[in-house]
Amino acid sequence: MISIYKQHFADILHKQTKLPLDEILALIEIPPENIPWDLAFPCFRISKQLSKAPNDISQELSEKLKSEFFSSFQNLWAYLNAHINKQKFINDVLSQWISESLKHWNNTRTIVEYMSANPNKPLHIWQARNVCIGDSVRRIYSYCGYDVHAFDYWDDSWVNVWYNLVWHLYYKVPRETDKKFDHYCGEVYTQMRAKEEDPEFKKYLSELLLQIEEWNDPTINRVHTEYVQRCTIEQFKTCRRMNAHFDVVNRETDILHLKFFAEAMDLLRDKWYIKFIEEWDAKWCRVIDLSSLPEYAKEEKQYQILIKSDGVATYVAKDIAFAMRKLGYLKKDFKYDIFTHDPAWEIVYTTHTADHDKRKWHFWNYDISITVIDNRQSAAQDVVKSSLKLLGFTNDSKQYLHLTYGVVYLTPQTLLDSWYKLTEQEKSEKRLPFASRKWRTVTIDEMMEILHQKAYRETKARHPEALDIWLDEVSEKIAIWSLRFFLLRTDISKDIIFDLREALDMQAESWAYVLYAWARLNKLLDNSLHWKIDPSKHWDLLTEDLEFDIIKKISEFDWVVLQSQKDLAPHLICRYLLDFSKLLNSYYANIKILSAPDDIKNARLYLVDQSLKTLKKAMNLIWMQFIDKM
Repeated sequence: MISIYKQHFADILHKQTKLPLDEILALIEIPPENIPWDLAFPCFRISKQLSKAPNDISQELSEKLKSEFFSSFQNLWAYLNAHINKQKFINDVLSQWISESLKHWNNTRTIVEYMSANPNKPLHIWQARNVCIGDSVRRIYSYCGYDVHAFDYWDDSWVNVWYNLVWHLYYKVPRETDKKFDHYCGEVYTQMRAKEEDPEFKKYLSELLLQIEEWNDPTINRVHTEYVQRCTIEQFKTCRRMNAHFDVVNRETDILHLKFFAEAMDLLRDKWYIKFIEEWDAKWCRVIDLSSLPEYAKEEKQYQILIKSDGVATYVAKDIAFAMRKLGYLKKDFKYDIFTHDPAWEIVYTTHTADHDKRKWHFWNYDISITVIDNRQSAAQDVVKSSLKLLGFTNDSKQYLHLTYGVVYLTPQTLLDSWYKLTEQEKSEKRLPFASRKWRTVTIDEMMEILHQKAYRETKARHPEALDIWLDEVSEKIAIWSLRFFLLRTDISKDIIFDLREALDMQAESWAYVLYAWARLNKLLDNSLHWKIDPSKHWDLLTEDLEFDIIKKISEFDWVVLQSQKDLAPHLICRYLLDFSKLLNSYYANIKILSAPDDIKNARLYLVDQSLKTLKKAMNLIWMQFIDKM
C-alpha cells in the first residue's frame, strides 16, 4: 500500500514539474524511523533539469501541491516531505486486508547458485553465511513469483579433493569411519597438507590428476565419485539442519568431460575476443580482450588470463563457460539423475554424462542467474559479466548477477568457547580470521551443537518441568534462528565478526527480540479467544500515532520484499522485522487493548492479528518460525 501512495506522490509531482513519471518515482524515499514524515522527495536531484535552486523547488512545491491522499507537504532544505492522510490510509490498508489480492506469478526462470563448497571437508561458519544468504534470496524470489531453482556446485576436479584420494589410494588409509564423513574428510585433508612438499606425495598427486582429463581408470573413477558424493550428502545434512534446500548439484568433472569450456572458448574465438600473448605478465597465455568495454577504458590491464601457459584453464574461464551454460547459450546439456531427497522428500538431482540416460529435466536456459560468492571474488565475477556482455549474452531478458557478501571473522572468545587454544596475542585481538590449514575453522555442525546446548540449558532453567523432547525441539529452533539471523542481519556486503554469545543475546538486536514481540501479542490474542473480531468495523477508532505507524509498517512489507529482491539484500528483511518488533513492543506496553471499550478493543485486536500475520510472512522469507514460549 505504501507503494500506491508513492505512486500518488509521484503523479502530483509529475503534473507540477513535467518531469518523467518513472524518474520521479525512482527518487521518492521512505525516511528513516527518526524523521517525522512519511515520504520524501530530494529536490536537489532535479535542480539542474528545472534550472532552480533545490530549496526554491522544495518551497514552491510545498505551497502548490494538494491531494486527498496527503494531509500536508513541507519543505525542509532541499527535501519536499509529505504527510499521508492517516484516516484514508488506514481505511485503504484495512480494506486491502479484507480483499487480499492473489499472488501474481511470472515465468521468469531464475537460478540461485550458492554454497559451492569443496567436497572434501565439512562446512564452516563462513560458508554458513553463504548458505543463509542464498537460501533467503531463493525464498524472496519465490515469494515474488519467480520460477526459482537452487544450485550447488561441486568442484570435484579441485586439486585438494585429490589430496584426500592420494591418502586413501596410495597410503592405504581406510575410507570407512564411524565419524560424520565430511568431518573425517576434513581430518584426512589436514594430514595431507603436511605432506604437500613431499616428493613422493607430489608424484602420486600428479598421477591422479591425469585422471581428471582421461577418466579411464574405472577403479579410481568409482572411488572419486563415491567419495565426493558421501562428503556432499553430509554437507547437505548440515544445510538441511539450517533449513536450506537445493534442487540440483552440478559436478565440475561433468562440465570438463562434456567440454563446455571448449565450446565457450570457441564462441569467444569466433568473435575475436581470445588472444595469444607473447609478452608481459601473461606470456604464452590465452587471454580475453576487454579493451572495447567502457568500464575497462582507463584500466592499465585490459585483459584477463583464461588459459595459462601450461594449458590449464583458470577459474574465471571455467566460470565464464558455466555462466553461458546456465543462461542457455551452449548447445550441450547434462543428463540428470536422482542424487538424494530432502526431509520433505523433495528430489535433489545431480548432473552426469551417461549417454544411455534419456531422462530430461530442464535445469538450464535461465533468464536470471544469481551467483552467491564472497567479495574476494568480485574482480573475477566482473570479468565473467564483462565476457557475457561482449558476446551480447546479457540484456533486459537475460541477467547474470553476482551477489557479493562480506566474509566472517570470529571473536577470540568464540574460538575459546569452541575449544580452540589461542596465544595471548590472539586472545587480545578484536577478531580472528579462519586458518583452514591449521584446522581452525569452526564448522557449522560444531557451532550448531554449541548453540543448541546453550539454548537447552537456558530453556530448561526457565521451564524445569518441561519434557526433554520439547526442550530439544525448542533448543534446535533457537540454534537455527540465532545463527541465521545473526549472519543475515547486517548489510551483507560488509564483513562481520561472529560472536557466539551475542548470537544468543536476548537483549540485543537478535532473533529473540522479534520472537519476544510475537510471543507477547500472540498471548494477548490467546487471552481473547472468546472475542469475535469483526474486521469490517471501527477502523476510524484507530487514532493513536502508534497505530498509524504500525499500519504504515505493515503496508511497507511488499515494498521491502521488492527492494530485497531488486538489491539482492535479504538483510533488509531482518531490519524490517527489528523495526516492526520495536513498534509492536511499544504498542503492547503503552496502549490499552483488552481493557479498551468494545469497539476500540475490536479494532485493536484486528490490528494485532494482522501484525502477527505480517511478521510471520517476513520471518518465512529468512526461514524463522515462531514458538509459543522459550
